[in-house]
Amino acid sequence: MRPSTLKKQQKIIEVATKLFFEQGYSETSLDQIIELCGGSKQTLYSYFGCKRGILIQVITHCTEEVGNAFQFDTESDYSLSEQLSLFGYEYLKALCSQPIIDMYRIIVTEARRDRELVEFFLSRGPHRFYDRLSEFLRSQAQQGKIILEDPALTSAQLMGLLRGNYFQDVVLGMDIPTDEEMKQYSVLAVRCFLQGYEAKD
Repeated sequence: MRPSTLKKQQKIIEVATKLFFEQGYSETSLDQIIELCGGSKQTLYSYFGCKRGILIQVITHCTEEVGNAFQFDTESDYSLSEQLSLFGYEYLKALCSQPIIDMYRIIVTEARRDRELVEFFLSRGPHRFYDRLSEFLRSQAQQGKIILEDPALTSAQLMGLLRGNYFQDVVLGMDIPTDEEMKQYSVLAVRCFLQGYEAKD
């Protein structure tokens, strides 16, 4: 694909993202997107198929941003507690960022009439992230640092602890927690988690 085409597609995605998040997906028309980024409906159709195709790209981009928190180093010199606390902070920070909150609100709004969209979001986001964390925890179990019977369940428990009430509160319009609050909360959540699973000498 030519660089000029990629640039045009990225511009459309950026404009659509802004409009979807500001006024809602259903309330945004292709005409509004075209008005701000130029081109024609034919161009949008050729690139994305339809407005829903643009939304798919928006979801893909947003979930990749969250996915950046799920980069683990199995050979790190840091302790498991330190690694998980840092991960927890990065995960919570991404989860409570405004773009992710706006995307999640759109998913919830569209869920009743578009089950495939929800399934796509889950496969690109939460389910894939559970797998990455499970693999990391499995590697730590193999090194004798943690005791696991079900890595997938354990991952879900840890991510639930890390989300706490923060994500729910922010989705409902409460203030985004400060960096310091998220760091402290992550440390405490990981400490609680490891009390149940960390291997004892």
